Amino acid sequence: MTRDIERRLQKLESQLPRQPTEQEKIVASLQRFLFFAVAYYLGDPTPEEAPIDGYMRALGYSHSYEFRKAWDANDADLQERVRLAKGKLLEKFGVSREHKSEEISEAFQRMEAGLPERYKACCR
Repeated sequence: MTRDIERRLQKLESQLPRQPTEQEKIVASLQRFLFFAVAYYLGDPTPEEAPIDGYMRALGYSHSYEFRKAWDANDADLQERVRLAKGKLLEKFGVSREHKSEEISEAFQRMEAGLPERYKACCR
């Protein structure tokens, strides 16, 4: 009887969606923050525009169709544009990937401090 209950429990547990680890949550949060920082600081969005419009511009896409097509295809060129944009963002705040993590962290704090409230809210 106990084995049957254990087997049923294991089957039920295997059907539950996997919960992200704490590290995965941190990485997702950082990626979300970088999306909004790139959109705001490099995409020059107007207050009325959605952040995705600024992000698209920051990556060098002139039409949403081009961006969507690259996004859906997980295009290598899109990934390279994202990498370059993140590098430009760091440069704008006086750091690079080669700087110490404390210096990069300070740059992130300055970035966050300069974001409009609606962008900050989306990062949380």
